[in-house]
Amino acid sequence: MDIVAYKTNADLEKAIKILARRDPVLRRVYKTYGLPAMRRQRHGFAGLVRLFISQQVSTAAARAIQGRFVDLIGDVTPAAYLSLDDEALAACGLSRPKRRYLKALAQVCLTGGLDFKRLHRRRDDEIRTELTALLGIGAWTAECYLLFCLQRADIFPAGDLALQEGYKILYNKRQRPDEAQLVKYAEDWKPYRGAAARLLWRFYNGYKQAESGKKKS
Repeated sequence: MDIVAYKTNADLEKAIKILARRDPVLRRVYKTYGLPAMRRQRHGFAGLVRLFISQQVSTAAARAIQGRFVDLIGDVTPAAYLSLDDEALAACGLSRPKRRYLKALAQVCLTGGLDFKRLHRRRDDEIRTELTALLGIGAWTAECYLLFCLQRADIFPAGDLALQEGYKILYNKRQRPDEAQLVKYAEDWKPYRGAAARLLWRFYNGYKQAESGKKKS
């Protein structure tokens, strides 16, 4: 079983250069913004916790909540999470549903229902299926875990609004594509969809910064 992951920046750069030869739009993004960040994140329980925190909130809000949470918990482990007072978790900014999801995740990790060492040896689709069977984990969370925590090479979180909006702007679409449409569009980038996602995010972040600068001037 072949498991392809980006282990180094050179791996990512190789994939992006192949995409740039294939797709003139992505080539322009690469020439304008350069190599996007790998955005490596911890795997295991700590990685999933970070992704839960990021669900349905802005990047700035997620960063603030994550900072308060880490200050509270210290080492991010299932046992440490279960030892925390619910009111203290709420004070960090974690919503009631997220606290419930994280409690369930910590419990399943401690009881052996989720074995990360075994999980990480599996194929992308198998990991996605196993993670999305857990409470509170949808396709976006599972795919971002594969992409950023495991650095899997051909993952594209098509439900991500920034990717959808970035695609709309770059490819001059009248409407923002929905998840199913973006899955279809991203077929053209196989087996380098993880690199394509990073380029789209890099473009969209740069685009937002430029638009913000225009409003201030």
